[in-house]
Amino acid sequence: MADDSSYILPSSDDDFSEEITNEMVQIPELPVATSEIEQINVISIPDSTVQISAKLQTKVSSWVWKYFIKDYNNKGEIRAYCQFVMENGDKCTKNYKYDGSTGNLSSHIIKHGIIPPTAAENLPAAEIKSKPIQSIDNIGQKEKEESTLRWILLTTQPLSTVIHKAYIEHMHIIDPEFIVPGERKIRMMIAQSYGYNRNKLKQFLKSAQSISLTTDLWSSRSKHGYLGLTATWINQNFEITDILLEISYFPAPHTADKIAQTIKMIIQKWEIENLIVSITTDNGANVVAAIRELAPIERFSCAAHTLQLAIGKGLKLVEDLAIRARQLINFFSTQKQIERLVKIQKDNGYEEQLHLIQDIPTRWNSTYLAWDRLIFLQCAILQLNVNLSCSLIREEKADSIKLKKIMLSDNEWELLDELCNILSPFEKATRDLSGNTYVTLSQVVPIITRLTNSLNPSGNLYEEEPDDSFNDLEEENSTNQQTNYDNIRETLENVKKNIYRSLRYYWKIPNEFGIMAALLDPRYKNLDFISDDSIKRKFHSTLRTRYDQLKWDISQQSIPSSPTTVTSAESLIAGSSTPSRSLRDHKARREQKAKEI
Repeated sequence: MADDSSYILPSSDDDFSEEITNEMVQIPELPVATSEIEQINVISIPDSTVQISAKLQTKVSSWVWKYFIKDYNNKGEIRAYCQFVMENGDKCTKNYKYDGSTGNLSSHIIKHGIIPPTAAENLPAAEIKSKPIQSIDNIGQKEKEESTLRWILLTTQPLSTVIHKAYIEHMHIIDPEFIVPGERKIRMMIAQSYGYNRNKLKQFLKSAQSISLTTDLWSSRSKHGYLGLTATWINQNFEITDILLEISYFPAPHTADKIAQTIKMIIQKWEIENLIVSITTDNGANVVAAIRELAPIERFSCAAHTLQLAIGKGLKLVEDLAIRARQLINFFSTQKQIERLVKIQKDNGYEEQLHLIQDIPTRWNSTYLAWDRLIFLQCAILQLNVNLSCSLIREEKADSIKLKKIMLSDNEWELLDELCNILSPFEKATRDLSGNTYVTLSQVVPIITRLTNSLNPSGNLYEEEPDDSFNDLEEENSTNQQTNYDNIRETLENVKKNIYRSLRYYWKIPNEFGIMAALLDPRYKNLDFISDDSIKRKFHSTLRTRYDQLKWDISQQSIPSSPTTVTSAESLIAGSSTPSRSLRDHKARREQKAKEI
């Protein structure tokens, strides 16, 4: 799926052949507006009495009356009362004034998750047969409306765009014949598109032989909880296909049982119960417990997330340094200080003027990226501090005093630079394990093993018993409130030891799926990351047994097996080692330092 057009489904069943195309969301044929139906009745039956009767019949037969009833209120007004029964058993209490239009009623019932019918479902059979062929102008209007909707969805525009005066005038200049659809009609088209494509997506999912799920929970800025679930599989062309199945409001409490029931409901809704083989999650205790209830589905821990947990545990030793670095970064978060920093970079020969990066705990690699950018701008920051302290302007003098209080010492600058050298391989590993256009499972064990062994070159992940002193590490981190940075070498060794012990704790049990995937990957098929030959022979034997079983199953089904071709390529990026004020060269030097360590 290389571009946005890959999210457009075919517009008709004829386009949806067995060979699934790259197109995946299309708007189906829209229902004919009530006014058009009335006009047809008027043309075919000129008698005025029959015309009125036909109009009333058309409105009464609208699909919304399956969920609404009409009644008089105490003021004698005709109101439409919603009869929809919600999940908790309560009936919706919403009602609207009825003046002959069902626009508000349809908009309301869509909010309950009801899918409006298409034109063919909404019209009587007699009207469908007698419906005249649409003119070219009408077809053009429909296609333009669908194009407008597609533009709104793929560019994430607000629905209110279509009622903005400037947009309407713009479209009138481009095409005076085009009638811009209103926001209500756009909402109706979206609901109809979802109803149409839901069945098509079910067919698409059934084309997979096995599916892996990924789920996560998070909170919006307004503190509302949401649960997301995606499905990923490899199609017959050995291309990775991923579908977002659900993003839904998930109210508290987020218990394990509630999470498990919600995931089960989604799986059943999409009819993929027999296709799920694994699910990837974070390490939350409630999520881990929830997946146990979904057995025999295998749970995989998100490798990138777990890697960040290990780094966080290791950096607890230098937490006070992280706080001081964060204070210095925050000083340059105002417009005044940003402009000063940009100016001093220009004066000191920086090829590109950059801002500092905020260290955000919930954002992966943000600590490393923030520290690395701070080191890159160290000369500019120190020069700015000198300039401010020598200034005769009172405001700049005051800022100099503030900056001097939070300025890092020489030892802290050096330690920060050395810590970046340690974290650099972890940043690259996190990026490699976070890819969504290539398979990452085969890389997990080799990457983690390489990182672990780099922190303890004399050991191997599979040669020693797992380190059971992780709780002791927690106690050490909690008691070390202040660290002496005079001995930089000792501090670095302690940080490396903490990260090493954290990695050993989180990956103390080798993941069989990960090793089997690595065995099938041409880059790691020799299992060089495992030094114990008996373990290598064990996995080779397991793979051979599974292959023989699969071969026998295929022969029983009389289905010829198709050859599999797996190719891989590694691209190495080499940067210039010439010292300069270029961020590109700075990153190249950082990678070289990391390799030396």
